[in-house]
Amino acid sequence: MSSKTEKLTELLEDLSRASQGNVQASLIISKSQGLTICSHYPDGKPGSDVPEEDIIAGRTTQIDMSTRKVFKELKRGELVRMLVEGEKGYVIICNAGDDALLCTLTNKRVNLGYMFFMMTRVANKIANIL
Repeated sequence: MSSKTEKLTELLEDLSRASQGNVQASLIISKSQGLTICSHYPDGKPGSDVPEEDIIAGRTTQIDMSTRKVFKELKRGELVRMLVEGEKGYVIICNAGDDALLCTLTNKRVNLGYMFFMMTRVANKIANIL
């Protein structure tokens, strides 16, 4: 039987494959600690266009905390997903259980609808594993 880490890594690899090469990094992050639980870089490691996992984890946690506060104040209900668009690509963040976030960094060629669908499926599986 595979360990939790192996199962989580496999889910991130599946997400990357499903994106048809458009995911540059994917991470599972602890909400409470802001630390990486598991990460996957399709190219094997961060590069000039993709930051190190500790930077991604820290910033993702900051975005999540701030956005949840805004959603509460604006009475928009429970936050489902966040999409941040930049010149070179997207950051997509969604819940993956009570204390985990799934974050992907993608290029601009990604099919956002399909990524939302796949990330929701993967996030549910992550929640079950954790």
